[in-house]
Amino acid sequence: MARSVTYSIVGGSDGRFAVVAVTASGSIYCRGGFRTPAEAELSVEDLRTLMMACDTALVHREAERPSIDLRSRLSASGPPFE
Repeated sequence: MARSVTYSIVGGSDGRFAVVAVTASGSIYCRGGFRTPAEAELSVEDLRTLMMACDTALVHREAERPSIDLRSRLSASGPPFE
């Protein structure tokens, strides 16, 4: 697997959680609205399956990338996948 995508689970200001994925090129994708971290983890497993089909590794990233403030990007964007 030559490529990788990193992901984090972040808490929003409304108390819900989101899965934020960042590609190697810096593109950011998110899916939010999860009530618990466990719900978000279930979504990560779906994402992991999709990434394996694309021959791409999915890597958990506990801390945010220094150049990207994920929480502010999450709150600035509208609902994901519109």
